[in-house]
Amino acid sequence: MKKAGRPKKNGEQPVWMLDRVTLVLHAYDKARKAGAKHMAAIAEAVEFTRENRPRMKISTTEVRRILAQWRSNRSPVGLLVTKLDPDCTLVLPDGRVAKRLFGAAFGPRPCHPRANAAAKP
Repeated sequence: MKKAGRPKKNGEQPVWMLDRVTLVLHAYDKARKAGAKHMAAIAEAVEFTRENRPRMKISTTEVRRILAQWRSNRSPVGLLVTKLDPDCTLVLPDGRVAKRLFGAAFGPRPCHPRANAAAKP
């Protein structure tokens, strides 16, 4: 007899979710480097994702969840995403050519200081 409830995924996720993570982290970092505050950067990440992938589900809550999972305050290491050159290509084993849009690596979390923090002596 089959076990009741949802089947176990053991952490598996579809590839489109990784695509969403890279888009969100890239857009969030870009907004923070431009000087946007946390909430404004979250809104810009949602807007950027909706412009580039209109059919992909995204919300401010989901952006917060992605940041909590991949850029946790409890860990000094986080996922860093960079935009690659438009002419960066990769030859697949079957001979097809694929474009590389983003590069991802684990490294020290970016430091985004508070805009209204008091100066310490």
